[in-house]
Amino acid sequence: MGNQFLTYIWESYKLDIWEQTALFNQEAKQSKALGFSFNADPVRTEMSAIQAVLDQYQDGLETGTLDPDVTLPEFRAALRIAGITRVIKEKQKQLNIWSNYFLYPFICRNCRRSG
Repeated sequence: MGNQFLTYIWESYKLDIWEQTALFNQEAKQSKALGFSFNADPVRTEMSAIQAVLDQYQDGLETGTLDPDVTLPEFRAALRIAGITRVIKEKQKQLNIWSNYFLYPFICRNCRRSG
């Protein structure tokens, strides 16, 4: 595996680019959702339908071969029809439960109750 910190510096980069990058990485805030894993089983049907929508629109939108002014509204509508709202709600529900259990693990895993 390569190590970007050992590579040559491009002429357009500042000479301390790797020090800046290391500092940026050290000061990065850790996501509160780090460690969360979504269980898609309750929304398996919706996930399948969403994947079909992505298969239909993603390449054209990413490559610019489809006009975003026309296609993005169609894409968003297709995602809603496929059930993206239900998937978002399910994921948020699971994240809330997970964070209530794991957010304060050193205080009491089972004591925190949502009101």
